[in-house]
Amino acid sequence: IKNPLGGIRGAAQLLRRELSPSLHEFTDIIISEADRLRDLVDRLIGPQRQTKKQRCNIHQVLDKIDQLLRAEAGDQIKLIRDYDPSLPELLIDANQMTQVFLNVGRNALQALTEHQISDGQISLKTRVLRRFTIGNHCHRLVCCISITDNGPGIATDQKEDIFFPLVTHRAQGTGLGLSIAQSLIQQHQGLIECDSQTGRTCFNIYLPMEKLP
Repeated sequence: IKNPLGGIRGAAQLLRRELSPSLHEFTDIIISEADRLRDLVDRLIGPQRQTKKQRCNIHQVLDKIDQLLRAEAGDQIKLIRDYDPSLPELLIDANQMTQVFLNVGRNALQALTEHQISDGQISLKTRVLRRFTIGNHCHRLVCCISITDNGPGIATDQKEDIFFPLVTHRAQGTGLGLSIAQSLIQQHQGLIECDSQTGRTCFNIYLPMEKLP
């Protein structure tokens, strides 16, 4: 896997030199995603690594997700950003959170495209919540990241098992995306919840804003 990734990255770098600056956005996506995949492979084949948390602007992570989803969706889907500008930097592993948001966002995109929703849209929203309980701990401040789509919704009998590994209700699904997302969020002492009905599915991701052991 790493050898072809290196070839893809190198080809993208050469292509970038030949393109006008207005098109560098797309080659930069190829390069950054190749780097992220390389890091994921390193984690799989190497010793178990601790989550690498650093102070990070969560909106920069979401902007990258917005960029990737726009590249995949083209003009088919409308993407909306609704950010809370007062949100401070969070102590997170940016690569892991990118994986979380991308897994959830791609599920939303696939639901909209597979069901051919004519006015499909995905919203990326951030808010600060006060005194929010995760597990048995009441947090003074929590960041809530909501990824919402106006697709067909999740059937009632399917909602309880969507986070189980290898369980999927889509023809092309692997059943791993949401399971991986939940595992990475738990490593951040966070929580992911889903609220779905016909015409609206919302995944809320809650991350504590104070430093925890």
